[in-house]
Amino acid sequence: MRKARDELRAAQLTRSRGPCSPVNSRLYRQKQVDFRDRVADINMKVDRLNMIVPTLYQQIARFDVAKEEGAIVEQCREQSESDSAQRLQPHQQARIDTSSPATFTEVLKELKALFTT
Repeated sequence: MRKARDELRAAQLTRSRGPCSPVNSRLYRQKQVDFRDRVADINMKVDRLNMIVPTLYQQIARFDVAKEEGAIVEQCREQSESDSAQRLQPHQQARIDTSSPATFTEVLKELKALFTT
């Protein structure tokens, strides 16, 4: 299950980072179909195991495809947001004091300092 999740997550990240081309969309849809097939196979194995296990508390719950896909999409969204926040972080650190009027040379010095570090 972990391998199937990782493959779908990689496809989702590729899809979310790059431009949405027909090729990327087709590859992602194929990965989704593969993921659903793998989850169906795993659920069949879970059902067979649950038939063997005598007590209810020892049985394993089936995997919900929609829930798993939603979790993967949410993780990718959070990861892409954190990646974009990290890219913006150096610009946010260089703040100009707006309480007093600044001269052109002061602003120029701060801009130089921003781009040289």
